Amino acid sequence: MAIENLKIAFFIQARMGSNRLPGKVLLPFDGDKSILEIITSKIKANFKEIPLVICTSEAQIDDKIISFCKENNLDYFRGSEQNVLQRFLDAAAFYNVDIIIRVCADNPFLSVDFLNELQDFFYKNQDADYWSFKNAQEIPVIKTHFGFFAEIVTKDALRKVVQNTNDNLYLEHVTNYIYTHTDFKCKLKNLPDYLNEREDLRFTIDDEDDFSILQLLYQEHTKNKHDLKKTILYIDENKVFLDKMKNNINKFSK
Repeated sequence: MAIENLKIAFFIQARMGSNRLPGKVLLPFDGDKSILEIITSKIKANFKEIPLVICTSEAQIDDKIISFCKENNLDYFRGSEQNVLQRFLDAAAFYNVDIIIRVCADNPFLSVDFLNELQDFFYKNQDADYWSFKNAQEIPVIKTHFGFFAEIVTKDALRKVVQNTNDNLYLEHVTNYIYTHTDFKCKLKNLPDYLNEREDLRFTIDDEDDFSILQLLYQEHTKNKHDLKKTILYIDENKVFLDKMKNNINKFSK
């Protein structure tokens, strides 16, 4: 199918039921703004032509996410709590989406610049199942601790995963099967040099330690007008942040 006939949408994967930090996506993070509000605001402001859908679960605890969506006039879909892959496929069918830009709701530092680069990379390299940035070890950045990035995947690729496996690992981690099996075609873009060897940086949120560290850093990031290079320079000049990041990288292996 020609690219102009394909429907592309952002799917933001969000839930309230985190074991390590329940409700983290709706906790006040930047003033009274939650992480989910920060992410959706970025996408809506910079990608007005691309639909955005919050993909959450049918669990009662996620009623709060639905309330957030209604208050902010956001499209949403509720599906399986454990089988996130099927949730994405069902959401794609419901909204008639062919290409999914997958965003995780625990990444407040999601970069608009990298989203633009990934989108351009997709349009220039259309003959694939999956598109992402990669680190120096040729690993898709979803497997790193960066938290700046999204990934792009076709609905057809996700459907093929369902046909090939029912392993819980691949049902929970939506794209993992695709970039670890050679029968899928993946296009991976090099990271910029200033990130390529930085295995000591962690900008994703799992627990309260992550939340408190990144909450402080986000204030600096805002002062830097969301210039990632300046924020990383600030971290390098304030080693206490690096020490805490390294500790949590060791704590949460990818």
